[in-house]
Amino acid sequence: MANEAGRRGLIIAALICAALTLAIGFTVSMGVGKSLDREILLAVALRSGRDSDVLISLVQWITWLSNSAQRTAMVVLAAAWLLWKQRRRAALAIMVVPILAGVTNSVLKEIFARARPDIVPHLDAIGNLAYPSGHASNAMAFFLLAALIFAIKHPVAWRSAAVGLAVLVGTSRVLLGVHWPSDVLGGWLWGAAFALIGWRVSRR
Repeated sequence: MANEAGRRGLIIAALICAALTLAIGFTVSMGVGKSLDREILLAVALRSGRDSDVLISLVQWITWLSNSAQRTAMVVLAAAWLLWKQRRRAALAIMVVPILAGVTNSVLKEIFARARPDIVPHLDAIGNLAYPSGHASNAMAFFLLAALIFAIKHPVAWRSAAVGLAVLVGTSRVLLGVHWPSDVLGGWLWGAAFALIGWRVSRR
């Protein structure tokens, strides 16, 4: 009974995260909160020539960590380890969930069609629309799901580290001037929703 209640709680939490992502998306698409987004971005975004090149390179490296090639390599390694441990359902979840998170994130970008910020120079390449942040979403989906699946010992520490890493990736997008803060918040929530669903599936 307790296990069933816990699994139901995961689904409810995932649905809440997804609903909040959609709510924020509709809100920002109507221009609500734009001034706050601008103020935060102007306050924290790094500037070439003003801020340390070492700091900018470090933040670019953090954002690089969640690029598609690096993320794919981590997914493959994690899935291979789980298959070796004969945890087939978990391996399937960790392969499929990040893909679904990425694909649906791209769909949401087209739905909300929010432009990237243009009030500070971009310190990283951009290629599509803004909301929700793909880097934030993908980082949260993979790192949190991996921590939930792998963290048998010291789960709180591992899960906190996973969320912290995803937060760093998302924050780096704002520091580099390529995303509004609300883009990143929506991305984190969307990725968390998929991580929780993936964990639910892996525990069946």
